[in-house]
Amino acid sequence: MAKPNLLHIIDTLGIGGAEKILVGIVNGLPGFQHHVIYLSGSDAMTGSLPEDCKIVKLNCRSKLDLIRCAFKLNSYIRNNNIEIIHSHLFMASLVARLACPQHVKLFTTIHNLPSKNFFSENWVAKLVEKLTTAKRHHIIAICHEVFKDYKNNFGVKGEYSILYNYVDDNYYAKEYKKMSFNGIFRMVAVGNLKKQKNYSYLINAFKTMPKNVYLDIYGAGEQEKELRAEIEKHHLNINLCGVRKDIQYVLPQYDAFIMSSKFEGQPISLLEAMASGMPAILSDIPVLREVTNNKGIFFNLEDVNDLVTKITAIADHKVDLDEYAQSNFERVQRIASKENYMHTLNKLYLAPELHRVKHPLVFSVKTLMPGIPAQA
Repeated sequence: MAKPNLLHIIDTLGIGGAEKILVGIVNGLPGFQHHVIYLSGSDAMTGSLPEDCKIVKLNCRSKLDLIRCAFKLNSYIRNNNIEIIHSHLFMASLVARLACPQHVKLFTTIHNLPSKNFFSENWVAKLVEKLTTAKRHHIIAICHEVFKDYKNNFGVKGEYSILYNYVDDNYYAKEYKKMSFNGIFRMVAVGNLKKQKNYSYLINAFKTMPKNVYLDIYGAGEQEKELRAEIEKHHLNINLCGVRKDIQYVLPQYDAFIMSSKFEGQPISLLEAMASGMPAILSDIPVLREVTNNKGIFFNLEDVNDLVTKITAIADHKVDLDEYAQSNFERVQRIASKENYMHTLNKLYLAPELHRVKHPLVFSVKTLMPGIPAQA
């Protein structure tokens, strides 16, 4: 029996959270014939796709070129008997909605908070998003906060699901990390060097941080030059370590994970750190509270002294990190199992005529992932 043809479309195949999830889906669901189409940019993740996966780059030159891309995608869908489409990120999702025939199922994963990301000050993008979505399109939000933000900004016309991101099995430690640092406290941050990640906050905090506290940041991006200059100017205990593909082996070397983001969707780097058994030190924003179920050490983004005070207490062994590490470790196993994720997605893809149900069909985390509270 022929495998169903499943097409994935995304903006680029560079190294990022959404790209990582897409590649994981392709490798994790061998029961489909996978097709991957990306608009433009990096192809760094193509080597991680299986040999039988068909890969096409549309070479999108600008926003004005999206119409051409939509026509090309529509032709590909018809010529390859595509039955299911799964889109990721705004541009690719727009092209998918314009190109998708009515008889083809279309799933769109929302990876970030619309109000804080692409749509924050772009009324044209907001209008286009509203005009191109239809009842037959199925929204997949990566957490409750992301879904709530999307619903408040655009409304939801059809079916939707809330499906937490997953962590690859090779990140999971045998047990959570117990406090063992003596004298030197080492933290790690993972994420692209861009404004959203708010690394400037950490740099300002380290100007008055105790000298026995160190931070290594893994990632690359547009802010690298200015961040490095500020670190060197003030001789801070911060190292920019670039990109590592084997980060699962790097994380256990540190005492805690830290994230200073202004906003997030559901950061895979945090889930990976939790799976590695690490305690989380996080900016006090709703998404990060949801991911950890409020069991993290949260700091005020409006006050760098708040972070300095809390890190100083940790470095002086006045805070027991073990309870946070244990809670984070147990939490990630409940919400971020790869097996449950693939089972859920497979069920969504194959649900008969799901996109023609008259009333929204809500797959809560509880329904599709046994043992997890719906508001986990």
